[in-house]
Amino acid sequence: MTKKKENKEEIKPVAAQDAQADKVSANAEQREEQSKSPDYYDQLLRLQADFENYRKRAEKEKPMFIQFGKAEVIKKLLPLYDTMLKAEAEVNKKDSDTEHIKQGLNMIFEEFNKVFKSEGVEVVCSKGKPYDPMTQEVITTVPCEDKDDGKVADELCRCVTFGGQVLRYAQVIVGKKKEEENQEQKDQKEQK
Repeated sequence: MTKKKENKEEIKPVAAQDAQADKVSANAEQREEQSKSPDYYDQLLRLQADFENYRKRAEKEKPMFIQFGKAEVIKKLLPLYDTMLKAEAEVNKKDSDTEHIKQGLNMIFEEFNKVFKSEGVEVVCSKGKPYDPMTQEVITTVPCEDKDDGKVADELCRCVTFGGQVLRYAQVIVGKKKEEENQEQKDQKEQK
């Protein structure tokens, strides 16, 4: 039995030594973490200051980017302006004929189409097509034949889209069946 008691006594001091070693290593880790703590805090403050500087710089640059965008669009409109000046000069000539005026207008429309296409702007013609409430606004209706019922009879202004979004809705005149025919059809249905 003495051997068993000795083994138990030997085990206790080893366990106590392990616990003490764990405490020492935990204290060492804690001291190490405490020494890192000011470093983390300094890093956090620097990161916060960097973000604040970035935010301020972005706010200052935003109007500048908008200005650059406007300048690019104006540059693309300058050839159109030049063409319109030429057309105006042609109209103001005393001996000008209508063919030159038509040619000048066609040149203006070609320039507009180039600018619109380069900027991703699409002008949608809806005359003769069925009414689309997503891109068109009905101004009035006009009587029409059955085959043209619900179709756009005329456009006051065309729909303009940019990047798939509607910038301006088309203002249209939509054809509607004549009231006389509608009344006759109602009377026929009532007789049946």
